[in-house]
Amino acid sequence: MIPADNAILLLGAHRSGTTWLGKIFDSHPDVLYRHEPDHGHPPRRTLDEALLRATVAMWIDNRSQRTAAKRPFFRKSWQSASAFWLRKALTTLLAAGARLPMVGNSLARLPVPEFGSGVRVALKSIDWCDGVGAFARLLPNSRTIVILRHPCGQVASVMRGNSQGCFSLREAGTDMPFDEAPTMRFAAERGVDEATFQTLPDAAKYAWDWVRFNETALRQLEALPNARIVVYEELCARPADIARELLEFCGLNWNAQTEAFIANSTHDAGSKGYYAVFRDSVAAAERWRTTMPQEDQDAVRAVVRQSRLAQFWVDLV
Repeated sequence: MIPADNAILLLGAHRSGTTWLGKIFDSHPDVLYRHEPDHGHPPRRTLDEALLRATVAMWIDNRSQRTAAKRPFFRKSWQSASAFWLRKALTTLLAAGARLPMVGNSLARLPVPEFGSGVRVALKSIDWCDGVGAFARLLPNSRTIVILRHPCGQVASVMRGNSQGCFSLREAGTDMPFDEAPTMRFAAERGVDEATFQTLPDAAKYAWDWVRFNETALRQLEALPNARIVVYEELCARPADIARELLEFCGLNWNAQTEAFIANSTHDAGSKGYYAVFRDSVAAAERWRTTMPQEDQDAVRAVVRQSRLAQFWVDLV
């Protein structure tokens, strides 16, 4: 079993580049990657060290297809070539079988084979902003990386996905793909009561959720030496340099497999799906500037300019 002590937590708001960041770490031969293992297995709100270690161990051991079989696949240092190809084939068959009538549900519950164990584990989450401080403090040898995306880019992406039906509404009767209650409480603490919040345009509501998530995470990590912030637009502009810095921060060496993945995932100009990690990274980071209606941009900026997070982008200050 990989120890929880030196786990790497990759955290970011939905549509902030977390999947791409996760795959950069997954491309490292020594890293075992778990994609959103807290989905369906959230930790308790109050954690001591023993409970946190048990929770992280459970996440590491999660071999569900959703968590352990996020494409693309990478060869690992503990795998022979035959083991890698066998795992890839079995995982592909399990995914195909999960779509079959009658037997699909049973096949979907089968664990993905690993054929060995990694040296380090990277855990990606888009939900656990309120527990990140406990993780970093109770596991001082761990590393936490929070990725921040320009709020207009993040909001534009979430709104596009919502309009396309890419994800389910978090709460019946609402029009938001996130739990409105904590966001409304957060906004109320800053002078925007529930009645006023409900009159806001959708872009402003999404922006409040962006502020809540990121301020909550960064406030808990402030001054902790085992935490690092990365700005999505900077990662898109200098992917190899930033990735090298992040791997070094986590005690991982630069390697040819990661270098190749970054090159391939940042210069793909083809038409890609909503969740694709292969794209033109610079174009993806800046697309909102020409596709997001000006009134939505203004609504997002009006909310975010009240936050200290605005300092990360010159057009928000």
